[in-house]
Amino acid sequence: MRKYYVEAFLIFISVLSAFFLESYRENQSKIDLKNSLLIELSTAIKQDLDQIDRVKEVLNESVGSAKKLKNDFFSDRKLEDKELAVNFAKLRSMNVSYFPRDGLYNQLLNTGTLELIELKVLKNKLMYVYEHAMSRKQAVDLVIDEMGWRGMQNIAEDIVVIYGSEKSQAKLITNANDEILENFFISKNYYDSKNVIHFYSQSISLMIRYLNIIDSIQIDLNETLSLIDKELNL
Repeated sequence: MRKYYVEAFLIFISVLSAFFLESYRENQSKIDLKNSLLIELSTAIKQDLDQIDRVKEVLNESVGSAKKLKNDFFSDRKLEDKELAVNFAKLRSMNVSYFPRDGLYNQLLNTGTLELIELKVLKNKLMYVYEHAMSRKQAVDLVIDEMGWRGMQNIAEDIVVIYGSEKSQAKLITNANDEILENFFISKNYYDSKNVIHFYSQSISLMIRYLNIIDSIQIDLNETLSLIDKELNL
């Protein structure tokens, strides 16, 4: 009888050990997946940071042009028509956007590996950036798109600028420096139009708001890179 108890106990230990080893193997596999996704996410974030720099460059140029147009509107000494048209053309870049590469964050969520991140501050930072901050950015994106389209329509009787592409290949982020000014029309009522000055003022306000948002995202992404490095070296 004792022999049977010993054999049963050994079988129980073997099954328990096998279960433990399989559980350990699965957990280690998920940890390896988590680390692999974090490495890929780190690369994607660096690409996003480069994209943000380019977007900020274009937006700052557009803000500068909008300020020139706003100041010119109230100034006694007016810009020459061509210079006015060139600055107005740059305003079409006011709705340039930063498009985050969030696929890897979604993979961390969908695979459950986000919960395996040991640094709580990294987990919280990822959730804040990819859910809260990006939602704020997207909301302003929509406002700028709508305002830009309606604003251009509202002042079409006052100013029209026609430009053509210097390069046939389309680019993700473009600005007026990539275009050739073909022709323009400025009405006699341009400087009397309330729609024109309203459009410039609103454009400046929205672009600066958008720049502030992506500035904050840029800071958070740089902090995220440092935290990912710490997580991978634990």
